[in-house]
Amino acid sequence: MALLAELNTKVRVSDLYQQNFIAVASWDDFVADKKTFSQQYFLAQQEAFIRGQLAHQISAELDKITWADHIIFQFPLWWFSTPAILKGWLDRVLVKGFAYDAGKTFDQGLLQGKTASLVVSTQSSESAYQLDGLHKETIDTFLHPIHHTLRFAGFKTLPPFVTYGAFHLESPQEEQIVRDYREYLKKFVL
Repeated sequence: MALLAELNTKVRVSDLYQQNFIAVASWDDFVADKKTFSQQYFLAQQEAFIRGQLAHQISAELDKITWADHIIFQFPLWWFSTPAILKGWLDRVLVKGFAYDAGKTFDQGLLQGKTASLVVSTQSSESAYQLDGLHKETIDTFLHPIHHTLRFAGFKTLPPFVTYGAFHLESPQEEQIVRDYREYLKKFVL
């Protein structure tokens, strides 16, 4: 955060854990009687969005997305994907009618013109994320579903910034990661 402020970038943060963000999509996502909505969740999302009847937790995130030019999703790789709370964010916040709609996906997605990047840390070393490594795949394989979801909504996705072996870093390595991240932000985000 301080790094982005140093670079004169305006930032709005969603700390999902601090916000007690609800990870499970449910009928509580709508502030009207569920009987007034379609029985299919994604259609109910669209109806609630159009009527302005999404739960505050969701509408606050939509406001942040609308405001932002670029979104950084920062998370530890958890079981080779996002932590459940971030998956829940994607499920609940990428609302039909706001992020995508019939015939409005990928290059025509409703969030076109925005960019997104993943800032990911792993427990395993970089060598584990090679075809001949422990996981038998590259990090891009594991991040592909997340990138694909974002592209579906119209985001242009940028190369990820990955910190491998985050549990085993020493001070000089941490300092180098901060320098590399600064350069990453200057090159891809700012």
